[in-house]
Amino acid sequence: MNNFIQYIKESFDELSNHITWISREEAQKSTVVVAVFTIIFAIAVAAIDKVFQTGLDEFFKIF
Repeated sequence: MNNFIQYIKESFDELSNHITWISREEAQKSTVVVAVFTIIFAIAVAAIDKVFQTGLDEFFKIF
């Protein structure tokens, strides 16, 4: 149990004293970039899905 407590203490020390965090503004900009690309990717996947769905629907109407 002491090893676990020591690990938690060292983890908090590492997070607060040894890690360089990015600025709030940089984090906000990165978040916006990720959100925009996620939306673009979702739209692209939806468009491809629609194309395949329409193509398969037309294909199966033949039979």
